[in-house]
Amino acid sequence: MGGFNNLFHTFSLLTRTQRNSLRSISLSSSSRSFCTDNGADGLQNSRVKIFDRDLKRKQRDRATWLMGQTQNDSFVDAVVENVLDRLEDCKKLFPTTLCLGGSILPIRRLLRGRGGIEKLIMMDTSYDMVKLCKDAELDDAHNEKIETSFIVGDEEFLPVKEK
Repeated sequence: MGGFNNLFHTFSLLTRTQRNSLRSISLSSSSRSFCTDNGADGLQNSRVKIFDRDLKRKQRDRATWLMGQTQNDSFVDAVVENVLDRLEDCKKLFPTTLCLGGSILPIRRLLRGRGGIEKLIMMDTSYDMVKLCKDAELDDAHNEKIETSFIVGDEEFLPVKEK
């Protein structure tokens, strides 16, 4: 029975040690913030910076270059078809539609008067993406009756107001 007590004592000591080490890890990591912009002096300010917007804009610029090399993306087409199908199931009409990102090309191609959409607003953080979509829209003969606007902007500050 003495061997069992020694084994139990060793196990409980190990468990207590692991618990204490986990507690110290969680206490030390809770003092750091991963979603705020830390100043150069190491002091934390209150400005929340979850995403690096400049890096995201550069990624969108690169995506523009990649989009120029491929005409159709079947995955994006399937997503657009699903969204348009769901839009047609809604009883409310959405005559003005905001497209965030560079997917306006498949949207315009697959829209064909569906969903009661009369005006498309295409917005992206990348000037290159907006220019690519605008140039492609000029070359496109689909949906001439749909008014299309192009805006370089940030998704945190949408250019539309609620009704």
